[in-house]
Amino acid sequence: MRKRKIIAAVLSFCMALSAAIPSAMTVFADESNVEQSETISDDDAVITSETESDENSADEQSEENTEQSETTDPELNKEEDTAAAGNFSEDNRVVTVPARSIHLKVPVHNDLVIGETFQIKMTFSPLRSDDYATYYNFHKKVVDIDENGLVTAIGYGTAKIRITTTSGRRANIYFTVTNEDGSTEAVKGEPESIGFVDQNAMIRKGKEVQIEPIIYPLGIYDTLTYSSDNSDVAEVSSEGLVKAVGTGSAVITVTASNGVSGNFSITVYNDKLKGIDVSKWQGSINWKKVASDGVDFAMIRSSYGSEHTDEYLKKNVAGCEKYGIDYGFYHYTYAKTVSEARKEAKYFLSRIKNYDPTYPVVLDIEEEFYKEMSRKKVTDIIVAFMTELEEAGYYATLYSYSKFFSDNVTASRIAKYDIWIASWGDEEKLNDNYDGQYGMWQYSSTGKVDGIDEDVDLNYAFKDYAELIKKNGLNGQS
Repeated sequence: MRKRKIIAAVLSFCMALSAAIPSAMTVFADESNVEQSETISDDDAVITSETESDENSADEQSEENTEQSETTDPELNKEEDTAAAGNFSEDNRVVTVPARSIHLKVPVHNDLVIGETFQIKMTFSPLRSDDYATYYNFHKKVVDIDENGLVTAIGYGTAKIRITTTSGRRANIYFTVTNEDGSTEAVKGEPESIGFVDQNAMIRKGKEVQIEPIIYPLGIYDTLTYSSDNSDVAEVSSEGLVKAVGTGSAVITVTASNGVSGNFSITVYNDKLKGIDVSKWQGSINWKKVASDGVDFAMIRSSYGSEHTDEYLKKNVAGCEKYGIDYGFYHYTYAKTVSEARKEAKYFLSRIKNYDPTYPVVLDIEEEFYKEMSRKKVTDIIVAFMTELEEAGYYATLYSYSKFFSDNVTASRIAKYDIWIASWGDEEKLNDNYDGQYGMWQYSSTGKVDGIDEDVDLNYAFKDYAELIKKNGLNGQS
């Protein structure tokens, strides 16, 4: 069986190579006949082409499917415990065929009227590449762009978007935004809603941030007023300049003359606390080394589902307590109904009742099947679970990835809960993908910490949870 698999794989590779060579020659031979001009960006050559062959694409897809069918191991399809924080697929795709170049299917330079949308279209070479692109917006006041490459003109001026593939290929695309008559002046109007270039900010105490509101419909202006719901944390000027004066969270409300308003969230920290989250997947941990490596806190998986306890729960708690590391717990849910959510919450509480965590207890919700449910049903499950935790006297927090919150939950119903947000990358990516408040941020899934042999999730906490929990007599603290 093994020999047949190897032979099949070699034959498949040879077929793919023989098909790819003439296909690649055709693509580059056709460049001289492309109607649009070839454009060189300041990063890489960007080839614009309208003559990609659907037939070639179909052939390559067929080859790829053949390879997969011949090398699939049935053992990989067995169900297993993957209930670990950060087990979301959107930010964890594996590229097997990197892109060598980006072929833009639209002009590099584009003129837009304010409020107009524009879809970026492209293909990769080779055509069967499973690479994918992300977008960096250099001018957020002028255009907005979503993860699918849909651009919206929201302000006047010029803007640049950088397209980057996972394998490192780059291309730039440019926009100029004006009114229909070519002017760049907003007119006095009646606001219908207020949004923001960035809807949240995370800054150090003593720093300042400028709020940049967007008035809808686009192209109008109005007199705006600003107010803070917690001036001990954030003060705001009449021009929307926010100064962070104390640690914690605050909401800045921006109001138009007709009463229409929008909210801007800000989290202020003094010193970021460094943390990790762990489960059985990290194996046996040397907590003495972890403490010496500067880890301030650990979020420990206690349980998952309605009857499973993490086998390293006791060891991990003992290690944290012995070496003075603050810790909290998280439970990975599979609940599909409110009653199942309550059952799981009670099981979670039964697993942690003999401990006194100094950090929050967390509902980790991220399973794929929630995407098929309505926002109301998913939110009902969350609220039922969190209510059980709060009624038991715990500081309850909600964990998931940024897209889950935007696509699957009714934001207003979970606004009262603290958020532990998962978004792997830098702060710019976090702000691009998430516009809500948060107290903890999981920024990496491939961290290295002394005392842990495996990769470990890395986190920042922007609140002193240990102090907050003790001050309010939660989690069994007094």
